[in-house]
Amino acid sequence: MGGSPSSLAVLAAATHFKLFQRASHVYSEAKRVHLFRETVMSNLSDDDILEKLGELMNQSHKSCSTLYECSCPELEELVKVCRDSGALGARLTGAGWGGCAVALVKENIVPSFILNLKEAFYRSRIDRGLINHNDLGLYVFASKPSSGAAIFKF
Repeated sequence: MGGSPSSLAVLAAATHFKLFQRASHVYSEAKRVHLFRETVMSNLSDDDILEKLGELMNQSHKSCSTLYECSCPELEELVKVCRDSGALGARLTGAGWGGCAVALVKENIVPSFILNLKEAFYRSRIDRGLINHNDLGLYVFASKPSSGAAIFKF
């Protein structure tokens, strides 16, 4: 960058620039995507596949939280409640800095998982008027894995 006054000013102001940390997250996340795909396509038992996928999701969340620093206290709490409620893995999803979490849960515990999540995480927010009880279905719902986005040509 040279020794010009403007370059030195940029360097002095950039004490919080974390290129290595951010790049470590990006590259490790890309590796996890490949490992996720390999695991899904493997000959492991269904239980072993789910366990491995959960581990990858947990690693992803930790990386998002500690290396990319795109989590927030509410998401950290939500992910913890998901894991404590029986999720094999849970992580923030979307752009981070607030927003959504996704959890991998065995189908047989989905109803109890959702009830516990509503009680352990959302109840206090309803009581404080932060969210409307009638809107809970917009915040907590079950879905099944499916194909991703696609382009249909007619």
